[in-house]
Amino acid sequence: MQLLYCINGDGKDYRGTVAKTARGRTCQEWSSQKPHSHRYFTPMTHPRAGLDKNYCRNPDGDVNGVWCFTTDPEKKWEYCEIPRCCNYP
Repeated sequence: MQLLYCINGDGKDYRGTVAKTARGRTCQEWSSQKPHSHRYFTPMTHPRAGLDKNYCRNPDGDVNGVWCFTTDPEKKWEYCEIPRCCNYP
């Protein structure tokens, strides 16, 4: 599979290294349960989703794009801002 550093469609295939949300919050590591506990989106539950480190991903195919859990105790998750891929003919 090709590694993508920009978004096509909903960004489910995005494998770049952006680790901040569109509002500038740092992403929480997918394997971490602090500050936000989450059972469903972990490297164990989604081994093909690229849930590496604290990078923005879209493991659930959210139509609004890639996101991450944040390290801000007041904000569980946020969308990330990733450029769209330009496909030239």
